[in-house]
Amino acid sequence: MLKINQVVSGYGDIKVLKGISLHVNEGEIVGILGANGVGKTTLLKTISNLIKTREGTITYLGQEIQNSSPHKLISMGIAHVPQGRHIFSKMSVIENLQISMDHANKKSNGKDRLSYVFDLFPRLKERLKQLGGTLSGGEQQMLAIARALVAGPKLILLDEPSMGLAPLVVQSMFETIQQIAKDGTTILLVEQNAVAALEIVQRLYVMDMGRTVYESQQITNQELDKIKEVYLGMSVS
Repeated sequence: MLKINQVVSGYGDIKVLKGISLHVNEGEIVGILGANGVGKTTLLKTISNLIKTREGTITYLGQEIQNSSPHKLISMGIAHVPQGRHIFSKMSVIENLQISMDHANKKSNGKDRLSYVFDLFPRLKERLKQLGGTLSGGEQQMLAIARALVAGPKLILLDEPSMGLAPLVVQSMFETIQQIAKDGTTILLVEQNAVAALEIVQRLYVMDMGRTVYESQQITNQELDKIKEVYLGMSVS
């Protein structure tokens, strides 16, 4: 579904991604793990063309998209849930969702998508007229994901969905992410919470210094120990 081949990008004179390659198959949850500052968020922004690709190619459903505008990518079925949520704090829950529906994949039924996200996040339905900025952190993350889903995406780029959330909320959030994947949406997940991410991904990449340094095709218990100890600095004893 998504193929990134030797992509280079960054900010000004600084190269953050230094020839990164990876792929995401349809129906997968693929994880991107790594320490702060290794380029995980830059990778998602580059896929979304919020940061320009300087070298390499990004192919989605067989079509090169590195020169496509962010709005075009939304209409093609790629949604990006950024780190920090970036909801419209002075707009209500329903207004946040309506803006996304206005840019939705035209093949999707808006009413059906709203019904779907309210089934996933019933708390949002209870707070339709509440301003986004008055929601709890967990509710804001629900809204950020729901806003992506109502656009009818085939692929969601999720950046640090657990950031700032209490452990119980994190557990519930990751269960919902699993459900979204089961319902047919492919997910590329960037996450600092390695323990939570490793519970739900089918494959993963570990990034360091703008490149992938490890790729797992099938996550076994032995591989988990290696990933935690060698690449993430976690004790497995």
